[in-house]
Amino acid sequence: MNRLKGLTCYLSGPIDFADNLGADWRNGITPLLQKNGIKVLDPLCHQYFGTEELDDVKRPRMDQLLKDEKFEELYEEMKEVIHWDLRSVDKSDFLIVNYDNSVHMCGTYEEIFKANCQCKPVLLVLNCKRNELSKWMHGRFPPSHMFESWEELYSYLNMVNSDPDYVENMSQEDKKRWLFDDGEHVAA
Repeated sequence: MNRLKGLTCYLSGPIDFADNLGADWRNGITPLLQKNGIKVLDPLCHQYFGTEELDDVKRPRMDQLLKDEKFEELYEEMKEVIHWDLRSVDKSDFLIVNYDNSVHMCGTYEEIFKANCQCKPVLLVLNCKRNELSKWMHGRFPPSHMFESWEELYSYLNMVNSDPDYVENMSQEDKKRWLFDDGEHVAA
């Protein structure tokens, strides 16, 4: 059984103020997802028309515009990047989020709330205790989609992907959020 095969996952998390632009965790989880036939949309590796220069040219240019306080030009540059990221959220079936409350996040919040409004699974890997999260987060995302370690997330994904009893025992929240290509999520 491979329920996740053919689904698309967007990798959301801090970039601007994260170490190595948040590439390390994305590079770590991508092979695991791809091994299970999941297409990965990584905001550091966009494959849309016009994104070829994002890392080599556009990011350094935007950093310089910020430093030089050229905010109008930065606004124009960022609109395109934001469009690519939010379009990736639209195209995804679920999100995996590196929720690091020690790093200022802005785009991450927009991405996860957009996905939540679309009733997609938003799987939050927390770097903090659950009781340190804003109550707003607890009101928007089910506790079963919050993980205190990457191992907990992997275990959950494995259950969703291959546990023969998972669909029969799905929570109401998961029934609203997970849409498997074979229609297995639909109650008989």
